[in-house]
Amino acid sequence: MREPQAAPSTSLTFASLASPLARGQAQSIIDRLQQRSPRLACRLDLLESPQAEAQRARETFVAASRAEIKFLLAALREKRTRLVVLEASDLLALPETDAVIACVPDRGAPFDAFLNRGGFIMDEMEAGRRIGVLSHRVRAQLQSLWPDLRFEILRGGVDRAMETHLRRSEIDGLVLPSSVTEHLGIQGIVAEIFAPEFVLPGPGQGTLVVMARPDDDEARELLAPLHSEDSALELAAETAFHRRMLPDQDLPVGALARVSPEGIAILGGTGAGKRRISVSGTLEEASLVGDGLAQQILSHSDTFTDLLEGDFPDGLPEEKDEDATLLGQMADEDDEEAGLDADLDEFEDLEDLRRFEDLAGLGDDDDDGPVEDEDPDGYEEDH
Repeated sequence: MREPQAAPSTSLTFASLASPLARGQAQSIIDRLQQRSPRLACRLDLLESPQAEAQRARETFVAASRAEIKFLLAALREKRTRLVVLEASDLLALPETDAVIACVPDRGAPFDAFLNRGGFIMDEMEAGRRIGVLSHRVRAQLQSLWPDLRFEILRGGVDRAMETHLRRSEIDGLVLPSSVTEHLGIQGIVAEIFAPEFVLPGPGQGTLVVMARPDDDEARELLAPLHSEDSALELAAETAFHRRMLPDQDLPVGALARVSPEGIAILGGTGAGKRRISVSGTLEEASLVGDGLAQQILSHSDTFTDLLEGDFPDGLPEEKDEDATLLGQMADEDDEEAGLDADLDEFEDLEDLRRFEDLAGLGDDDDDGPVEDEDPDGYEEDH
């Protein structure tokens, strides 16, 4: 006697954090999916962050911190939800997980946008104005273009950055991924959008992913009408690039992959982004193209300098042991805790960049000296 087969699902359950951005991103996926599959019912479960606000305020991310992403993926693994929507650029900062990407919808605009309450573009901002950014990448590139402005890295994600700008008015402008402004419905206060020729986006920027358990083939089938193979290939190239370029650090590194009828090409650069390399290949070589771009950047003699200048635009910090003494005295004051963590993060970044120097073959102990770029014509100068 044949065993009865389980009836196919007619509904999907998604989970996201309860923050405005995370909720908006997940709802946008549900709305687009139901437009393509009207008979498919979808439910969104909102989960409160497991992190205290003070802990979140120490991290740089867009929609979800590392601890929050681990929390969401644990809910997926433990079958407390079936699907999770994540910002690809946040997901790349985590080690590989047992969850799989079940769907990559059409990529949103991968560019960066400038928000300003007065409607001024960057060229119209007065010298000394404070502009909030979310990464070393954005700060390094914008500081090079507008050296008279003060670009400050804001921790705690987009929602906290929006509160800092709009409610507290503690900064004079804010730079966010353009796709984020669409999910939040705040395009009306976008004063300027930067083309990649001026500000190179970060890997995965503008891309959302739907995560599922590896054995949930049915979920992938139900999500198929929403999947974009071109967006998935661009993400594969940028992911491979990111994994090679010290993926667990917020380094001033940008990359943008594009699919065309000729294949796939990825453009990348470090620091202020004045020197850029482009690598191309067939669609089947998407991951190899991204990895190859990282290898070319790592082999160039100026890469480590670019990263240091991007991480420390005001110069390197003083010796670690001297500052550690001062910071240790400050640790007892509760109101200085966030500032202490930020300074310690800078020291950790410096140590990681020194390890990066060894990886690139640029250390002082290298008998052969710095590796010269064998193909200097591959660099594209910005104008």
